[in-house]
Formats: sequence, structure tokens, C-alpha cells
Amino acid sequence: MKKLLLLGGMTADVTTLYYNIITRTVRNRLGPRRGPKLYLYSTDLEEMIGYAGKGDWESFAREYTGPVASLRNEIDGVVICAILAHKASEQISQAVAPGGGSVLHIADFLAAHIKSKYPHIQRLGLLGPKATMLSRDDPSWFIGPLENPENGFTVLVPDSEASLNEVNRGMLEEVAKGAAAVTEGTRDMFVREAKALIGRGAQAIILGSTDLGFVLGQDNLGDEVPVIEPAAVHAEAVANWACDGDTSQ
Repeated sequence: MKKLLLLGGMTADVTTLYYNIITRTVRNRLGPRRGPKLYLYSTDLEEMIGYAGKGDWESFAREYTGPVASLRNEIDGVVICAILAHKASEQISQAVAPGGGSVLHIADFLAAHIKSKYPHIQRLGLLGPKATMLSRDDPSWFIGPLENPENGFTVLVPDSEASLNEVNRGMLEEVAKGAAAVTEGTRDMFVREAKALIGRGAQAIILGSTDLGFVLGQDNLGDEVPVIEPAAVHAEAVANWACDGDTSQ
């Protein structure tokens, strides 16, 4: 069993989702008394949103790189439990590398999942925080890895500043506080924006925040266009990665 470090706290609901899916997957693979070997480090969401809002990505990354460096000789893989936090994936990779471990990047596992389950899909619609939706030029964050030549997807985001700002408002002012804080008007807005992306050619809707899955789901859009929750895909895949090679199976 490979040993994981989960970097959580953005938000607690998503950190719990990762832990639960990883635990369930390990039990299904290895037996009901088995469990994952992992460490968990959780940040303060309010502080992290503050860093992101100011564009202070150095302080944002430092919240994770210290704990990663202290545990790098104990772990095989780092799991960043939030898409936004993958902004720091390069710094986290550098912090863990001397110990021989690696960052298990959400975009890599998402791309593999789509290629396996939906091989016809090339155009992805993305909704999430504005920073993530505008991350195309960063090769290590989220859109960049999905659109690189190896993966070859095209990612569509809302095409007006008003829509980008409204989606961002819904994410940071409501979704980040938990599903109970999301108003019906904001839920309807996410559905409208998803349908607008489909109208522009999106063949799947990617929930670009690991909390958005608590708000927008397949039942909101019908069955023709899949709604893909990267957090669930990521958590199950890293659990299987950790199980691979376990000699007690």
C-alpha cells in the first residue's frame, strides 16, 4: 500500500469527500478491514481565499509546501484536494520530489477518465472560480494540462465578463460556504451557464471546483451531456493507485 498525503481544507466538505471515497475504494479493493495509509493536512479556507483574491500565490503555496517538505520521506504521493489549490502544484512537486514522491495531479486523472469512459469527447465546458476559468496560460494548473498536446482537449468557459464574474461570485460567496448556503437563484445561474456552454459545443460539463458537485449535477442537465465531478474521479483513482502493488490482495 502506497502512502498518501492529502492537502485539504478548501473546503472541509471536499476534504471529507476525498477521505470517504479513498477509504471506500480501498475497502472494496482489499477487504472490509483494510484502510488507506495517509496523512492529512488541512488549511484555513478563509486565509487561502484571501491569498488567492490578492494574487498572493507565493503565500498560498507556502501553506502547503512546508508540511509537504516535512513529510516527503514518508509519502509516495501528494493529493491536492481542490482544483484551485493546484495553482501551487509546481511548488508542491518541488517540495516532495527529494523524497521520491510525486503530486498526483487532478487534471491527469481526469483526462485519463474521460478518454477511457467518453472517448468521443473533445470539448469540455468548465465552471468554477474565475481564477481557474482563466488559467489557460498556466501549464501546470488545470486548463493547461487538459489542453496540452498529450491530452488534446478544448476547454470552453463563459464568454462574457459578466458571466465569469457571476459564476465567480456564486462560487466564492455561496458554494465555498457549503451547499446549504447556495440560493435557488444561484443554483439556477449555474444551470443556465452550463447550458450556455453546451450550446457553444461543450460535450461535457466539468465542475471546476471540488465543491460544485454539491450544487450542480447530472439531474440538472439531462442525460445527453455528462456532468463530470473531478473530485470524485480523482479520489477514486488515487485510491486505486495506492492499492496497486499491495501484496496482501
